[in-house]
Amino acid sequence: MAVDPARYWRTIGCPVCKAPMDALRTRRAMAWLTGRAPRSGVRFSGRFRVIPLEILVGLWGVLIAALTVTLHTVADAWWPATILLFLGRWPWMVPAVPLLTASLALRQWRAAQLAVCVTVAGLIGVMEFSPGVRRAFSGGNPDSRVRVITYNVGGDAVPPSLFVALVMEWQPDVLAIQECGQKVREQLSSIAGYVSDVGSTCLLTRYPIVRVDSLRRNNFMAAGGAAWVKRYRLRGPAGEVDFTNVHLDTPRKAFEALLRGSGDATGTITYKTDVRDLESKLARRWVDQGRGPRVVAGDFNMPTESAIFRRHWASMVDGFEAAGFGFGYTRLAGWIRLRIDHVLVDDGWVVRSARVLPDYGSDHLPVMVNIERSR
Repeated sequence: MAVDPARYWRTIGCPVCKAPMDALRTRRAMAWLTGRAPRSGVRFSGRFRVIPLEILVGLWGVLIAALTVTLHTVADAWWPATILLFLGRWPWMVPAVPLLTASLALRQWRAAQLAVCVTVAGLIGVMEFSPGVRRAFSGGNPDSRVRVITYNVGGDAVPPSLFVALVMEWQPDVLAIQECGQKVREQLSSIAGYVSDVGSTCLLTRYPIVRVDSLRRNNFMAAGGAAWVKRYRLRGPAGEVDFTNVHLDTPRKAFEALLRGSGDATGTITYKTDVRDLESKLARRWVDQGRGPRVVAGDFNMPTESAIFRRHWASMVDGFEAAGFGFGYTRLAGWIRLRIDHVLVDDGWVVRSARVLPDYGSDHLPVMVNIERSR
């Protein structure tokens, strides 16, 4: 005889001592999750049956798939997806802990395998985990190796002593700096073995600077943007190189307007997206006017999933995606972590390694990429 589900979940007691039995319904809940409770699970054709625990994992998998598709297709093209793009990603992965734990504890191996697959898909598709599988193992020239670091120092957020320690410890051949504060500018000329160019963005390099060109900001500012783009001709170990230091506009003010509920916040997000698209378009056109081989480094203020990034920068190789391992988050904003600082190279280079460096005091982390000229 089938047990009435309503009666199954009703609190029962010992008929002799009257003490409550399974008062928290824990055993009954575990039985329900594993399909041993009345009417739990869904039976398909034949003997195939899906238990509630598998259904929960499957629903989480659908959510992860939807987020992945949204982030990689319409983020920075549709304002709700743009908000998702710049939110912290880790809350979407929280279900992995209870679902994996329950699957293993209850020995539901099919549910556990499915949970592992969804977790891996979420880590890569949502959390930006990079396995570095595109690392190139051949075709480079070790004699032309160049170490590039990009770092948004947040004005004077980085103490001068820590900035010098960064240079001494990691020995970059080229260091691109954004939000270059007065204290940092004062330190650049005193670092032995390097030459520098200073401004709102700065450059520190071991190589002679042959030429410096700045993209005029009038077009950016007239449209409401605030980008800085500066291109250098450097005389490197295997010939001259075009190196561009970029700091593109942030969508932060649009999101702040949304949180305040002031004005047409969604319209502001769309407007700022258009401005950021224009900035990337002009910056990429400026980069392509160089003679190559080309390197672009800086604070792009967008992850690689962004439609803007894919439209204008995806034809170049992102150093961390090619050879970095891990999440590679560079922007620290409370519980939000994003990878918005990048080192990009054209096909004149092979990426050998990449990593995010420790915290030196800014709300960004430095990104270091080792590259070689292609044979």
